[in-house]
Amino acid sequence: MSGLAQRVYEHAPSWLQTVFLNAYAARIHAERYGSVFNALESEWERSQWWEPGRLRDWQAQRLQLMVRFAYDQLPFYRRRFDACGVRPEQIVGPEDLRRLPVLTKAELRAAGPALLTREPSALIHGHTSGTTGSPLSLWYDRAMCIANNVADWRQKRWGGMGRRDWCGMLLGRVVVPIATRRPPFWRANYLHRQLWFSSFHMSESNLGAYVREMRRRRLQFLEGYPSTLYILASYLQRRGERLPLRAVFSSSETLHAVQREALTAAFECPIFDFYGLAERVVFAGECEAHEGKHLFDEYGIAEVVDDAGEPVPPGQRGWLTGTTLWNRGMPLLRYRTSDMTALLPERCRCGRGLGRLTPVTTKAEDIVATPDGRYISPSVLTHPFKPFPQLLKSQLIQESRDHLHLKLVASDAFTAAHRDALLAGLRQRLGEGMRIDVELVEDIPAEPSGKFRWVISQVEHGCSVPWEG
Repeated sequence: MSGLAQRVYEHAPSWLQTVFLNAYAARIHAERYGSVFNALESEWERSQWWEPGRLRDWQAQRLQLMVRFAYDQLPFYRRRFDACGVRPEQIVGPEDLRRLPVLTKAELRAAGPALLTREPSALIHGHTSGTTGSPLSLWYDRAMCIANNVADWRQKRWGGMGRRDWCGMLLGRVVVPIATRRPPFWRANYLHRQLWFSSFHMSESNLGAYVREMRRRRLQFLEGYPSTLYILASYLQRRGERLPLRAVFSSSETLHAVQREALTAAFECPIFDFYGLAERVVFAGECEAHEGKHLFDEYGIAEVVDDAGEPVPPGQRGWLTGTTLWNRGMPLLRYRTSDMTALLPERCRCGRGLGRLTPVTTKAEDIVATPDGRYISPSVLTHPFKPFPQLLKSQLIQESRDHLHLKLVASDAFTAAHRDALLAGLRQRLGEGMRIDVELVEDIPAEPSGKFRWVISQVEHGCSVPWEG
């Protein structure tokens, strides 16, 4: 929603918010479903069982078309190809991508509109805050949105979920005004059969209402950030309760072993962790065997590379790098993510021909505990940062229940008005009782382990996670 639409939504009565939510769902439905979605879903249902060689041949055909399109449409890529002496026709298959340099996040941010093949008004806008809290503006065409939705539904089907099943959602949208003090802390999207629970009201006194509503509706599926799901699972464990489900889907953060164990115990079901990113170059998820994550090879081409951009052998960890096979609105070729993983050489025992990854290491983050007793997932705190590409890096350190120290690495274009808007977005989510001070710094170093922790809490509480490694 736009800023104005969000403000209107927040001041509307709950029944009207449900109307607005479903109207919004109807609008995006046109971008993500329809006959093209149905045809592609059927195709991917078959292609997941192809032999790896057939999948690579299919990828090669799509790749050749995308490379030629990007070269013909964008001077940005013509300069990159010419600088390394490569012609589009030399990129015949995935193995030829190493001829091209990787595209870094800094290069993507600097290029901006130079990577768009159409006017922004003809594309669908997205954001990412990034692993280090530095936002990017991204653009997709309709084909990319449909392919992304097909990928999402493949993951859901692997977990046993069908189109007629309801799913509880614990993600980052502000679906219930923060000032709300009494249930319901949820809103229903009837079109997509989703019950959106607020991630901003998860206090010890409120979580019982969440559980009762889930039981009342007999929900069988949940989707959310690992940290948010862990807040709910920890609550159930502290009370000696269980909430049996058929499957839980987690994404957007590293799912740590302690979290998976807690979710499995609390919900008495398998956990299907999947990986996607706003740049939409790679999608991967767990099948019923839970032996690593399957690459959705029809979605994009994944590589794992070293610091120099050279592919590393299977089993060796490196930077996950992806090339789109769908997004002609903003085609990204060899985009290097900030996430680390390794390719698995063996075929999965499920029989699918799709490649596989080891667990993907993304950011390590802590849950924030607010003065009024709520637990806030770090991923939902990324949203206030997304409108500000002037931020190069950020970090939040919770020093006490009512004090948050915010470090920012910003460009010269970051103004006092930007700062005030960012703080307003954070206070909206954390409450006015949270004091937030801002420090502009030259850089924010990673941990000695090499990990970058975007949210660090020095406050002990019932949802603290002991970090691994």
